[in-house]
Amino acid sequence: MRQLLCTGLAVGAVLLLSGSAVLAPEISWEAETSRGTAVFEGVEEKPGSIEVVEDPKGEHGSVYRLHTSGEQQGSERVRVESRGHRTPDGDRLRFTEGDTYYIGWRSMWDPLPTAEGEWVALWQLKDYGSGAATPPLSLRARGDVLDLEYADPDMKTTRLWEIPLPRGSWNDFVVGVHVSSDPGRGWVRFWHNGEEQLLSGQEQYPAATLRADFVTDKWGVYRSDGVRGEATAYLADAKVGTSYADVAPRSGSPSGRVVNEAPR
Repeated sequence: MRQLLCTGLAVGAVLLLSGSAVLAPEISWEAETSRGTAVFEGVEEKPGSIEVVEDPKGEHGSVYRLHTSGEQQGSERVRVESRGHRTPDGDRLRFTEGDTYYIGWRSMWDPLPTAEGEWVALWQLKDYGSGAATPPLSLRARGDVLDLEYADPDMKTTRLWEIPLPRGSWNDFVVGVHVSSDPGRGWVRFWHNGEEQLLSGQEQYPAATLRADFVTDKWGVYRSDGVRGEATAYLADAKVGTSYADVAPRSGSPSGRVVNEAPR
């Protein structure tokens, strides 16, 4: 009887009232702040620092603070970024041909100086190895606009999505990507604050998301030479999984869709 009772409780714990199973998220990687920067494959501080601090807004507990003084060193562009993912067992999570991953996180930028005609990369899907070039995907600030940009294998860029640049508040993002060098097979999906966004009018934008040996992603601040001043990017609840539900910073399903198309 005791065994049957335990079994019944276990089954009940994974069922909704309707009788459908509640599946636990399948997380491939998570930025656990207790591990510090060891969660990343590497960090790039030119100049800058990446550390764990308490959320200055008091909303999300311990978060990552990526800060740069903005003082350019020699000819190198200002950059303070995380690079890639390292799991607790030390393995590196990299995205290769045929993989499908969803990357979810919260970001806040304060301060974040920008300039018209210049760019600041805040998140990148970056390729590495033979053939690596302009990142296939970049979330960038340009003046007072935040946009998602795609670069095809010929380095032609397309602005897929844009909104007014939010500073000083937390924003949630999820990027879904099917990794392929074939633009007929690869694709991108994108959510902002729990709502799926249209990318140039499409929910699923066809894209060649691989040009080298593998791709991984980066968070932080990397900018063109015309932007001046110190900058800080905060990062919270970053995860990689195999579905939107695995990694969405907000619970539940997307609440709707918003048309934010790039200028034609």
